[in-house]
Amino acid sequence: MTRWVDAPSDRRIVVDLPDSYLDESQSLRRTFRGLAKWAAGESRRLVLNHGRAIERLLERADAVVCSTDEQATRISRHSDNVHPILDLHSEIEVLRPTINDGTGLDIIWEGLVATLPAVQQMLPALRSLSDRCELRLHLVTDLRHQRYMNRFRTYLTEDIVADWGIDVRLHQWSVDTLAEVAGRCDIAVVPVNLSDPMAVGKPENRMRIFWRLGLPVVASPSPAHDRATSLAGMGGQVLCATSDDWKRVLERLYKWPAERLEIAEAGQAVALSVYSDGSLASRWDRLFGSL
Repeated sequence: MTRWVDAPSDRRIVVDLPDSYLDESQSLRRTFRGLAKWAAGESRRLVLNHGRAIERLLERADAVVCSTDEQATRISRHSDNVHPILDLHSEIEVLRPTINDGTGLDIIWEGLVATLPAVQQMLPALRSLSDRCELRLHLVTDLRHQRYMNRFRTYLTEDIVADWGIDVRLHQWSVDTLAEVAGRCDIAVVPVNLSDPMAVGKPENRMRIFWRLGLPVVASPSPAHDRATSLAGMGGQVLCATSDDWKRVLERLYKWPAERLEIAEAGQAVALSVYSDGSLASRWDRLFGSL
């Protein structure tokens, strides 16, 4: 990062900043990130002020790629050539939305183990629902994970969920496994820690993935999720800010399979149009044309 800040002016530099680093609140992690990256061998040089180093790189860049409109607004303080471009998901197969014939209710979540704590806001709703039906929560993630910059001390994911009080099924993450498990599920969930600016600033990628897989998605009301559900015409119908919201929405969707199907079809239509590979690829064309 420090090397490219001082690159000659005749070198064209495109910076991809997928996360909301500029929105990160002051914390020990932010304060010592530069030191930690250097100590772990991720940076050649010691950078004490990692946040300022990112800002300097953005100011040097000829173009910046980010994930959301909100990130673009923040980055525009440091660059006048910013392009919000979401990930392509061509590796995720498209599954037709259906109503499963199985008994009970199967709910799926996917993501990094580090984001699992966000699921805990749903647990009261899931426990309540499990008293009424045979509920299974499928977590597609790493079965083992390491803390401290993903390098030290190995932990078992099953230990994290052992006391959740519901039927949790763990699956090792892979593209094929995600599609296979999703094909057996009724609802996908994307909870977000709304008190964490970094989490709130993430894009709607997981929502888009589950829409491609033919599932209705219930999620926390981050700006990206609000924008995506508005495009699908479902607005606040599937967004949950409180435990009561999660309970109300999940119980309603359990009771009305036809509504689940309608929501899944509306989401997939947006995933294959507004968020299509062609639409996103055209944004890259505009970026390179700006250089």
